[in-house]
Amino acid sequence: MEHARCVLIVLEEGEGLHYWLEQLRVFGTKTSVVSSLEQVAEARLSQADLLLFPVEAGYVPLMVAKLRNDFGSLGIVAVQSGLSASARVQLLLTGADACLALDVQVPELMAWCHAVRRRNVYAAVSASQAMQEVQEHSGQQEWILRDKGWTLVAPNGVGLELTHSERQLMDAFIRHADARFSREDLMRDKGLAASDSRAVDSLISRLRRKASQAGVALPIKSVHGWGYTFTGKLIAQQELQDTEIMEFYTPRIEQEASQPTPLELLHALETLDVLDPQASEALSFSYQLRVATSTGQYSGVDAQVFWTAPTGLRLSSDLVLRHMPDSIHRQALCEWMLRTLMADVRRWWQDYSLRASHIGLKLPIDMVLPIYKRMPAMLRQFELQPCCVELDLFSDQELEETPELMQALQFLKEQDIQVWLTSTDIENHKLSCLRGWPISGVKLEAEVIQRACREPTFKALLETGCHLLSEQGFELVIKGVDNLEQRDLALSLELGHYQGRLTSELMSEDGFLLTLASSEPSFGQGHDASRRVSGSVS
Repeated sequence: MEHARCVLIVLEEGEGLHYWLEQLRVFGTKTSVVSSLEQVAEARLSQADLLLFPVEAGYVPLMVAKLRNDFGSLGIVAVQSGLSASARVQLLLTGADACLALDVQVPELMAWCHAVRRRNVYAAVSASQAMQEVQEHSGQQEWILRDKGWTLVAPNGVGLELTHSERQLMDAFIRHADARFSREDLMRDKGLAASDSRAVDSLISRLRRKASQAGVALPIKSVHGWGYTFTGKLIAQQELQDTEIMEFYTPRIEQEASQPTPLELLHALETLDVLDPQASEALSFSYQLRVATSTGQYSGVDAQVFWTAPTGLRLSSDLVLRHMPDSIHRQALCEWMLRTLMADVRRWWQDYSLRASHIGLKLPIDMVLPIYKRMPAMLRQFELQPCCVELDLFSDQELEETPELMQALQFLKEQDIQVWLTSTDIENHKLSCLRGWPISGVKLEAEVIQRACREPTFKALLETGCHLLSEQGFELVIKGVDNLEQRDLALSLELGHYQGRLTSELMSEDGFLLTLASSEPSFGQGHDASRRVSGSVS
């Protein structure tokens, strides 16, 4: 069974799991059961022949998409009940190598696992041969990284000033053996999803173009289907007053990592000049889907912007905006996020024929006043319908019903642009103050449901608050649904939608587009235009 190693079987939990465990033991197969993405990464190094990944019924396609995002080279066989032709197509589009019904016989399952493993072996051999061929033709010209990696000096003496992302790229060549790495390696080093390989390709393309414009040929070669190699001789110049060859910092993988100290945050913000076009190199979008409680289907997505400081500190845009003192820079960052998101939505339709709408973007509530009148013109500029982008407004101060704010919210409502308030407050007197506000609804932050699961008193307060908001005609979304207990609580409340890691991790653009391409008609594509999330293009 050596050829079946590192093949993961994703199947609906229940009787099927126990059946497969018994049947595979009869065939002498070593099998391990894993229940989380972290366990998958660990189990790949084990001596098991096959890995079983049981998931809740109905979530097999979503879990397959997650696994394909995080483990690009993993062999995945999906086993699900009631497979129709469209269900098989969905599973294959989300990343499965094979999709089988629950009544499949063990010998056929084993044959599929052999086939998947055999494909992986051939792919690895091809990548190795391609790398060897590249290395045989590589030159030995000397390229130097100086100024702590911020400048790349070509053999003819021409210096290329590097952006933060380009600096990380060259650092990857320095740190990886033989100056070569896979796309997955770089994404992991940068703290991003392994599936975000298109970002690597674009980065290298821009760097090659920069070098060409400076009159030098950059010796970065692609290894088809695997990664990249630097075929010249690359060295890092030691600074005269620095004992280390290079100083690089890896972005934090989780945005929930320890919060920066006020001093760290202050120093980081001093380096962020959003009016500088190169600043956008360090800004990136991540996406998290939300689910309708009534149907269990995707009903929209929240876009979250992260900024990676030159020190490697990775900060969410709402944290940056909360502490950015200059109003001109705050407004510039908000407008950059809006325009970039709209441009991406339009590109998804033009390049991939993928339509998306109801994409929420968090902005400070005080930033609505300077930009709200331009929102319709921005949507027309990118040929988008108002349903595409939703504004999720947050405030650290007590909300005040000023005439200017109400005028702005009413204007957006009349333009069919949805506005939500994002809050952690569920106190009755504060919720009552929202009565009559021209907004679509309220989004409750993750700490609300987390606290409600711990404290019965707070849970009762949450139930009362949700009922009060629902009576006032507001839609409700609750965030942070990361496990079954939290989901059960969310379903018991008067909520329209919920989101969290149970149904969707934070995804890169590629991961989101993959989900969009294979989703139900109510969120992605379909023949019924009334159900389709069109609206992106008029």
